[in-house]
Amino acid sequence: MRKVILVPALLCGMAVIAGAQTKISGKLTCAKPSVSETGGEGAQMIMFQKANCTWSTPFTIDGSKPGRTVDVAIGDMNGSIARNHGYSTTVMDNGDSTIVRYEGAMQMKKDGSGTLKGTWKYVRGTGKFKGISGSGTYKGEGAADRSAWADVSGHYSLAKGTVKKTK
Repeated sequence: MRKVILVPALLCGMAVIAGAQTKISGKLTCAKPSVSETGGEGAQMIMFQKANCTWSTPFTIDGSKPGRTVDVAIGDMNGSIARNHGYSTTVMDNGDSTIVRYEGAMQMKKDGSGTLKGTWKYVRGTGKFKGISGSGTYKGEGAADRSAWADVSGHYSLAKGTVKKTK
């Protein structure tokens, strides 16, 4: 059965400034994920994945940079189209974190590589990222070994009245 790259959301890690809506962009690179597969009907395959990712073009916002990013997703492949959705959690260098939910699709080639695109949305944050909101898009490529990269863009803001963490 052909393996698929369920592209890590390729997101998170974007710090924020309270009250302001700010455009963001960066590049997320994810290593080959661990994948569990289960059969579907015919050419369908259902997969669960976990991948470790890094921001090869990171964000530095309000003095914080993205650190370790972990992506967990479920995907459904039917023929050459794979659809997935999941959550991506980034721990920032100050110890706070952001979590995004994403969904997207990948057009597969015969060798297992392909192109991917999708949308993302912040669902929560901790510390100075508590109350984070925002959304955007991603697009990129997956390699035959299931590693992937994506250009991520969008916007974010924090809820008014959020207290910043002091040192």
